[in-house]
Amino acid sequence: MQVTDELSVITQTNRVIFLQTRLDQDYFKILSKFLLLNRYCKGIYVSSNRSARDLAEKLRRHNLDLHAMLQNGQIFVIDLVSKSVGDQEITGAFYVSSPSELSATQMAIEEVINRMNPKPRKTWLVIDSVPTLLIFNGAGALLHFLHFLIGRLRVLEYTGVIFTVEGSLSSRVFSTVAQLCDIVIK
Repeated sequence: MQVTDELSVITQTNRVIFLQTRLDQDYFKILSKFLLLNRYCKGIYVSSNRSARDLAEKLRRHNLDLHAMLQNGQIFVIDLVSKSVGDQEITGAFYVSSPSELSATQMAIEEVINRMNPKPRKTWLVIDSVPTLLIFNGAGALLHFLHFLIGRLRVLEYTGVIFTVEGSLSSRVFSTVAQLCDIVIK
């Protein structure tokens, strides 16, 4: 499936998509297209892969200004990296001490939901990414977290996108997450 086909499916509202990318795909190209297609919706981006500062730099290379998006309330970034590695914080992002703090991550998501005045079918949440969260958490704890989070997305009528890299998950974890989602895109 081409990136544009993937994005048209992802932008369909009120679905939870498990998106598996190849290691050689330009992840930031996919993400920037997703953000452009959803520029009239509000969103939450949970980053366990890179700091909000680094994310802003990478998106700037694709002509997206994350700082402006944070300032106008279009996007809310929950950064699970900066505090543990000592990276500089940026205004408007929310910070959790480590990717191992799934309860704190869920509390940060709930805090953002309460602050952003979201609308059903006009709000999205991205989890980036499952393999990174597995480095810091056991499979059972992570699956419990994702089960709860996906259930919450359905109740709120949000679109959800869960990222993974092809071949990075055990077949058990992959099939369990896939079972929780509406669509799996490889």
